Order: sequence, then structure tokens, then C-alpha cells
Amino acid sequence: MCGRYTLTEPAALAGAFPRFRFPEFSETRIPRYNIAPSQKVLGIRNDGRDVAEEFQWGIGGRINIRAESITARAGPVRRRCIEFADGFYEWRNRRPYYFTLKSGEPFVFAGLWEPQNGSAGCDVATCEPNALVARVHDRMPVILTGSKIDLWLDPEPLPAEIAASILRPLDASLMNVREVSTRVNNANYDAADVLTEDADPRLF
Repeated sequence: MCGRYTLTEPAALAGAFPRFRFPEFSETRIPRYNIAPSQKVLGIRNDGRDVAEEFQWGIGGRINIRAESITARAGPVRRRCIEFADGFYEWRNRRPYYFTLKSGEPFVFAGLWEPQNGSAGCDVATCEPNALVARVHDRMPVILTGSKIDLWLDPEPLPAEIAASILRPLDASLMNVREVSTRVNNANYDAADVLTEDADPRLF
């Protein structure tokens, strides 16, 4: 699953994703080190506008949706979105591990959105883990790159077979992981020092 993630350098998004327009002033432009369910997150829905907006993380209490559940639906996948991140956490034996891209660049999760409380709620799609994440957890968020982002954000309904080809684990060779502070276990704690602490040599 994906229950916590980061967007530590939101100012880097415009350079990393030049096709999108980002709000100049927004709470989601503040560095975040421990984004938790029910909070506001920054994303884009597949409405053709390519404008970043705030979503509420959670649809009816659901924060994640399995890729297999999306592709097993009768009919095409319609309300799709992405959420911006630059790292995510998973836990093993109550110890948090932080996953990023080796490039250090921000990335996007695949998700679905629904109208909710006058705005929009979203979830994060998860899939089987790659070899790196599998050392810690049996699921990982779907990270989209390149043309997969374009396909996922196309306003047209997406056939299930195409969705299945998109909702796959990212290549493990593109990712890094390290152990971080257990301060991140507190969903109300959001400060840069959650990212401190050396990697655990017993696991990696």
C-alpha cells in the first residue's frame, strides 16, 4: 500500500513537468515531509486542462486502490488522476524506509478521482512490488513516467487492457531506498528531520 509520502521540493515540479500548470500560491506549494491520508495533496485530473489542483487524499475512506481492481472493472477506466511526489514510505517491523528515484527528481503516482464534498477526492493505485520494494512490503504505488503519464491523463475513457499495461511496478534499478527516522510514524509530524538516519545494513 501507500500510506505516507513526500513532496519536499514542490518548486521543482514546473521544471520536471513543463506541460503542466501549477498554482503560484497554495498550501500544497509548501515542502511536505509526511503527507498523510485525508490531507490535501497536489495532483491533476484527466479533464484535459493539465492544471494542478488540490485533492483530498481519500475517496470514501479509501486511500489506495489495487491495480487489479481497476482493470477488473466492467467497462473502461474514466476518472483518472496523478498525484505529485518525490518519495514514499513503507514499513517493515515498524521501521520506516524511504523510497525515491535515483535521479532525485519528483515523480507522479497513478490514481483515480471522484467528486467529493464540493471538490475532488483521490486515491493512489498500487501494484505488485518491484525487487527493491519487495524487501520491505508486498505492494507499491504505481509510479508513472513518460508516455504513460500522457495515456493516464487522456480525457477519453481508457480500456482495461491498456490500463493494465500502465499500472505496473517501476523498474527497481531506477530507485533508491534508505531507513529513516521513526518520527515519520506520527502522521501529525511533518518536518525535514523525519528523513534523517542511516540505512539498515541488516536489510540492504
